[in-house]
Amino acid sequence: MEKQAMAPRKLLGNSPDDIIDHILQYDPEDASTALKASSIQPLFLAPSTLPPIPWPKGFAPKSKPLSKTPAADAPLPKADVIIVTWTVAEALALSDVLTPKYRSKTDWYPYSHNWLSIFKPMIHGLAPSLQSNRLGTWFKTQIGKKSVICFKSELHFARDGAKMPIKDLWKQLIEEVQPSLIITTGTAGGIGSNVQLGDVTVSNKVRFDCTRIFKKTPFCSQEFTSKKLSLGKLNQANAKLMDVTTSRLPEATRTSVIINKTSAKFKTIDVVTTDFFAFDDTTDHFKLQSLGMAVEMGDATLGLACSELEKPPLWLAIRNASDPQIDGTLPYKQQVEMAARIYEKYGYWTTVNSAIACWAAVASL
Repeated sequence: MEKQAMAPRKLLGNSPDDIIDHILQYDPEDASTALKASSIQPLFLAPSTLPPIPWPKGFAPKSKPLSKTPAADAPLPKADVIIVTWTVAEALALSDVLTPKYRSKTDWYPYSHNWLSIFKPMIHGLAPSLQSNRLGTWFKTQIGKKSVICFKSELHFARDGAKMPIKDLWKQLIEEVQPSLIITTGTAGGIGSNVQLGDVTVSNKVRFDCTRIFKKTPFCSQEFTSKKLSLGKLNQANAKLMDVTTSRLPEATRTSVIINKTSAKFKTIDVVTTDFFAFDDTTDHFKLQSLGMAVEMGDATLGLACSELEKPPLWLAIRNASDPQIDGTLPYKQQVEMAARIYEKYGYWTTVNSAIACWAAVASL
């Protein structure tokens, strides 16, 4: 703990891009990437060895490392499912759950197919992908009889500029992997007072709510829907698996739940994609409360990409609430910093929940 306290910290900048970059790049294992305003996190909140997850017999995720490290510029192999996530903390959690013993930061394979020829020229000069100089990293796993590629994207809708290269990446991933199901997953801001830190929405409906760089585009408020899937393993996940993070979410008043149906409590479970860092507060400042259950910055690009394909795969947006509704009486800067600090503390552990929900979706196929 003493060594961690001495590590340098970055101050959250004033621009929207600084806020987004902090969320994308924050590493829960590296205190130097935390906000200057953040307190030192208790040791139990850092991602250590996961508590055992009681997977049903025959359905525990099994990592499938390749016998030889593939070339970074090679196409991805085919698989039944591809699961795409977005931030450093999300990828760590996804790897700890679905590619056991092979962590995203150290073991996943780099991916840069068509990076130099197609994608790099499209990207804004300050985008994070230009720092990593690649499109993403990936690793293969197996759930039951289904082959799965887990993928951490370096492209980001709200950060790469007006040419929106993420849409082209979706199409490239689908063409190469030829999945029957593609999942976009990770952290999000919970919308509404009923959404608790760690709750997960599993939705086949996404919508744009663009008010900045993409506000004049034809898709700025467009909705997209994929065919519904029968997700029988979700009930088993709720009953048997979700308690694994309860002790790591001290603000929780109950065990987190995976939600894939509307109810009196959750009147919409849609995922809302904004083109800047938006979050729900008690005053409904960003007018999100009638739109969905979770707000993030990318999932609707999958719906848009699939709408342009002749035979798109089925798709799902699976998002966990890494931030609950914020107190809207606080000054805006304080609200932003509070949301960022909550993400630092609980982003990894809440993402364990959405990784379990991804497992349930795959295991249900």
